[in-house]
Amino acid sequence: ARLSPDQVQRLAGNMFRASLQVQQLLQDLLDVARGKPGQAKPCNLRDLVATVVDSVAPTAEAQSVRLVLAVPDSLELPLDQRRIERVFLNLTGNALEAMPHGGTLTISARREPDSVVCEVRDTGPGIAPEIRSRLFQPFTTAGKAGGLGLGLAFARQTVIDHGGDMWLSPGGPGACFAFRLPAPNGQHHA
Repeated sequence: ARLSPDQVQRLAGNMFRASLQVQQLLQDLLDVARGKPGQAKPCNLRDLVATVVDSVAPTAEAQSVRLVLAVPDSLELPLDQRRIERVFLNLTGNALEAMPHGGTLTISARREPDSVVCEVRDTGPGIAPEIRSRLFQPFTTAGKAGGLGLGLAFARQTVIDHGGDMWLSPGGPGACFAFRLPAPNGQHHA
């Protein structure tokens, strides 16, 4: 059976996207294998999160999901920017998948004495109790078709490599993933 030009184009697009995902997966594996963040440079957290919000905005709009960005603009902390962006992309991507018919996705951050705590909260159905305990283990999928279940494991490892940690916050509605990043006290302006 011959494929129409449209079908060929669609297939090529799918293959291209799939190969990008594999590339990203391999890059994540390499990053995790290498351990410590490669290029931790002072980053403005709000700018970094705004970049992520811009990239997920079209998907959010298509799904009638409201995006709320609640990150103070004076938070500077040493980060491997690309890897932390991927953490936010993973968490926001999961949140959007949990809200195909609309909702609110809130990304917030707050200053604590020696760290910054970030939260990504959605108003979706929440995390099934039976997978909560192994949420950050590799190959745990929340019923996602075609998902390898590595995203959260990689995201948490990235945060650990930065000297922080990640956890699922209790309380609903929806799911709230939180993570802490060390931020030396001299790095912020009151």
